[in-house]
Amino acid sequence: MSMTRKLLIGAATLMTSVSVILLPVEAAHAVDDPAARDRCAAGEPANFDSGTFSAGGNNHTRFDLPEQMFHNDGFRITSFGYITIDYWSTRKDVGGDRTPAPSHWPLPGHNQFMLIAKVDKGEVIVGRTRFGTNQWFPVGRDSGCIWYLRTSPITTDNPSAFLTFAFNDPNIGDNGGFGNVRVRQWFCAICA
Repeated sequence: MSMTRKLLIGAATLMTSVSVILLPVEAAHAVDDPAARDRCAAGEPANFDSGTFSAGGNNHTRFDLPEQMFHNDGFRITSFGYITIDYWSTRKDVGGDRTPAPSHWPLPGHNQFMLIAKVDKGEVIVGRTRFGTNQWFPVGRDSGCIWYLRTSPITTDNPSAFLTFAFNDPNIGDNGGFGNVRVRQWFCAICA
């Protein structure tokens, strides 16, 4: 973990400790602060940039953020490229088809064959919609600014969350190719 991240977490821990002393227990548990998401939306430089990596069209690609995922972090995920969706090599852009996926697909109601992601702990808010633990959320070519929320602290027994990428297709076994994915992270101001 970088020194900057450690200093931010240390300051947040101190602020949370003071809040615990000054506020009732319910108020001090987890403060929601969209500042990191707002910095993303304002176009400010990210604190972390993954560069481009590949998410396979026929598997679930795990991505661990080196700076960990803390409550109130902001994210933006962008991608480009094509996957094939069958043995005849039918190509689909990572943005998917505009056809809404049926109810038995991983992310019903969203573009078929688009890049999707999920977190294994906590939840994300994409636009105005909350997606819980292990629930797929839309990414496509650009997720827009995402707000990550997690009410439990990161410990040795309860480590940081990770992202998993896949494509909105009920049968990825016959897929091929990959999406080129980039994850940018804005660190929380209040990481309680």
